[in-house]
Amino acid sequence: MLALSQTVGYALLALVCLEPPKGAWRGGVQIAKATGVPKPYLSKILHTLGRAGMIRTKRGLGGGFTLARPAEAISVMDVVEALDGRPWQSRCLLGLSDCSDERACPAHAMWREQRAVIEQHLRSLTLAEIARFEHGARGWLTSQGVGRSAFEPQGDGSGDPNSDGVSAGKSSSAAD
Repeated sequence: MLALSQTVGYALLALVCLEPPKGAWRGGVQIAKATGVPKPYLSKILHTLGRAGMIRTKRGLGGGFTLARPAEAISVMDVVEALDGRPWQSRCLLGLSDCSDERACPAHAMWREQRAVIEQHLRSLTLAEIARFEHGARGWLTSQGVGRSAFEPQGDGSGDPNSDGVSAGKSSSAAD
């Protein structure tokens, strides 16, 4: 029924890829392979997260993306607000356009209280907790050759984390 957007879900997966080890730079191609997020869409998400101060970006050889602050200091609500803003917090649960404090629908008071509870939970839920879930409970980064193996230098031998090994000699950037 109610869920965060797919964009937020993709962003959380991408941020989890950046979590271990601290300070490591990950290429866009590697993150796309590990998460299954289409690369053009992932690039837009990553640049939005960069503008929001959650990640740092660096172009060229040895570049890519890395967390700008510890995973413990990035809340799920930070990601939601960076990508989707706050409109979910003001919408009527029943979808009624003229529902307000002055003209409250039958679910208005309950939904106002629940929004506050949800927001508090999302502010306290950190990227570190999401990463522990993804790394541990599901073994996401190490299962079926996905994740860490996707972070090994790719096929052209350059060691460039942005290289996909297909077009040796092609100039690549972290934005790609």
